[in-house]
Amino acid sequence: MPLSAKNRAFKALHEYYRTRPDNPLTGKQSLVALCSKLIRILFTIGQRQIPFSEEKMMQDIPHLKTLQEVT
Repeated sequence: MPLSAKNRAFKALHEYYRTRPDNPLTGKQSLVALCSKLIRILFTIGQRQIPFSEEKMMQDIPHLKTLQEVT
């Protein structure tokens, strides 16, 4: 929960999951999806030995890119 409150990339993704027009998720469902995303990110960071980048994460998610252009 602190991740979706403090990190702007995960906060935007959480907000998208909760308000998307097709199949919006409840709060807990969205947090589970964010946890899954975090696990995949941590695995990749561990495998490639690279630092975390919010900008890179947001570039890789097409619906967040269009969400940023609107705001």
